[in-house]
Amino acid sequence: MAILKNEFLEGNSNTDSVKSLIIDLPEDSLKNALVYDISYHFYRQNDSLAFRHWNEKTMKLSKKLSDSLRMAEAHWDLASFFVDYEIIDSAYFHYNKASILYSKAGDDFYSARMLLNLAILQKNVKDYTGSETTTARAIRIIKPLQEHRQLYIGYNNLGILFNQLAEYDKALEYHRRAMESARELHDPVLEANTLNNIGVVYENDGEYNKAIVNYEKALLVDSLFQKQPSIYAMLQDNLAYSRMKANPKLNVESQLMRSLHIRDSIQHSGGVVINKLHLSEYHLGKGDTLKAVNFASEAKNLAEETMNYRDLLASMLLLSKIDLKNSNNYLNDYVTISDSLQREERAIRNKFARIRFETDEFIARNENLSREMNYIYMGSAAVLGVILLVFVNVYQRNRNKQLKLEQDQQHSNEEIYNLLLVQQNKLEEGRHREKNRISKELHDGILGKLFGVRFMLESLHDKTDKESLESRKKYIQDLRSIEEEVRNVSHDLQSDFFSHKESFLEILAEYLANQEKAGNFELHFQNDEFIEWEQLSSKLKINLFRIIQEAVNNISKYAGATKVTISFREVRDNLEMLIQDNGTGFDTSKTMKGIGLRNMKSRVKSIHGTWKLSSGDGGTKIVVKVPVK
Repeated sequence: MAILKNEFLEGNSNTDSVKSLIIDLPEDSLKNALVYDISYHFYRQNDSLAFRHWNEKTMKLSKKLSDSLRMAEAHWDLASFFVDYEIIDSAYFHYNKASILYSKAGDDFYSARMLLNLAILQKNVKDYTGSETTTARAIRIIKPLQEHRQLYIGYNNLGILFNQLAEYDKALEYHRRAMESARELHDPVLEANTLNNIGVVYENDGEYNKAIVNYEKALLVDSLFQKQPSIYAMLQDNLAYSRMKANPKLNVESQLMRSLHIRDSIQHSGGVVINKLHLSEYHLGKGDTLKAVNFASEAKNLAEETMNYRDLLASMLLLSKIDLKNSNNYLNDYVTISDSLQREERAIRNKFARIRFETDEFIARNENLSREMNYIYMGSAAVLGVILLVFVNVYQRNRNKQLKLEQDQQHSNEEIYNLLLVQQNKLEEGRHREKNRISKELHDGILGKLFGVRFMLESLHDKTDKESLESRKKYIQDLRSIEEEVRNVSHDLQSDFFSHKESFLEILAEYLANQEKAGNFELHFQNDEFIEWEQLSSKLKINLFRIIQEAVNNISKYAGATKVTISFREVRDNLEMLIQDNGTGFDTSKTMKGIGLRNMKSRVKSIHGTWKLSSGDGGTKIVVKVPVK
């Protein structure tokens, strides 16, 4: 493709054969891109015949391929072509088509760019209301996109438009907005251009000193003459003209002549005409009518050659004031040309309105068709919706029943566990009372007797008389009695009444053993031996048990896990619980709203803890941290 394109564009001897090969290519997007590139190349080369030929081929192939973006580009190029040849109504038509096609393809930015082109055309034919409306539409689209260059074009167009309508406050407002966009772009040339436009507004409003300030500020832009000599020359001309208006006695001829020489050297005919009109006014103010007439006549002749009708009318009006001999002729020509231009502009505005009307009518037909299709879709969707509602209703009822059963079961389990803990608390109270009783018996009974016997035996230690021997026998008998009493206390301590069978860990272990069998998975349980479970509150243990129960139930039902790990450890005054499985996992963003997970989260919050849940292909992991002090 690239070789064919290069050979064709380079104008090789076999161009006709290459052209034939391009035409014979399969009609696909690659060929369409190639044909468009050739069309655009001829547009850039100002080869109007070749451009129109390939542009038409691009449009036909784009339509056949339903390539809206490529067709929009082709209309854009054709509109620009017509602008170059000043065929304004055709340019408007194709910019409008391009905007619609870009919008249809979802490219709002380029659709808005076409609207700005339309708005500028409307302003140029004095369709000010239409231009304002179209520009506002474009800005609404571009503003959220933060495309400051296009925003600059829009605000600048509105500023010029309101200046032409003599609504100077509005003109200044929009030129200041344009300046904000120019500063966002860090483009000093655009800033200089905007300062010039602001100066023109002040100049038209008769505030020449303010105009001078803005012109001088613009001329301070670094290297402006090298970057944009046309803007530099325009600023020199406008500055000299405003100085002349502010002080008619001031000599500004050299500055006007310098601007004229620059514009003449860069062949800026429109600027040359304006410069000569200003020089004519300057010499008229100095009383040199001959020079004034010469410059005005030169401006008129150049405007006629370049078909610059706006400045042609200005030169005729000026000549009618200073060339008194031919004043009537100039006025008659002025009226004739002005009327002709107004008729032409009115005809173009009418064409613009007709194009907009036909476009709106086409859009309205499409909207009606779309509306009818929407009704069909809505009807179908309603039927499907009813069917779906019936299905969802039945499913939801069954699901609600299942949830109710699960909630009842959970409530029952919790009540059972609470009863077990109440029983455990009562057993603990009984153990505590019995320990106190035994402690009292040991201290008040046995220890007291032992102390008395030891004291008496020590006093009889060195005595050998008969009475002392009889006393020893008596105290030895007392020792046998104390021995029997100790044996009785020991027997009481071996009673099953103080069994620890019903501790939290044993209840949990019994539950997990049952769930391991029911869930068909391997369960590993680890407990930090430094955790003092008997010191922890019943509320904390109940909630931990219920969180484990909910998690294990979910693993059994949904995870398909083969291995489950549950562990407790104490970390810096916090009890940390881990529940982990190697199951299928789930999407936490969708499942976090489930009742079970909400209950778990609520329980963690009620014991002032935090939790972290993560799930994916490797399984699910829950970490709960609770303060224990």
